[in-house]
Amino acid sequence: MREIQAEREKAIVPLAAIMTERRRLKDLLAETEAPYGRAYAAAESAGWSVDELSRLGAETPTRRPKGRPRKHASVNGGAIPGPSAGGAGNATAAAHGPVGG
Repeated sequence: MREIQAEREKAIVPLAAIMTERRRLKDLLAETEAPYGRAYAAAESAGWSVDELSRLGAETPTRRPKGRPRKHASVNGGAIPGPSAGGAGNATAAAHGPVGG
């Protein structure tokens, strides 16, 4: 029984060391997230497209820098849609087919 426990303890030592190293590296990588996000945003502001940055090997940042306005694609340019020319009832019929039949 003691031999089995000794083997188990011996086997965990390398795993524990690698786990510690992985945690250290993850922490180092996490420290680069904010400056990377700022640099990526600066490149976009300077005219680089996401596609161009991607071709250079730059990945989209996981977290955007604080205070950076987000770009929203607007289908109608932000205008509030008005009533359609055919009226609301016709729009529903056109979308769902004839009623009752």
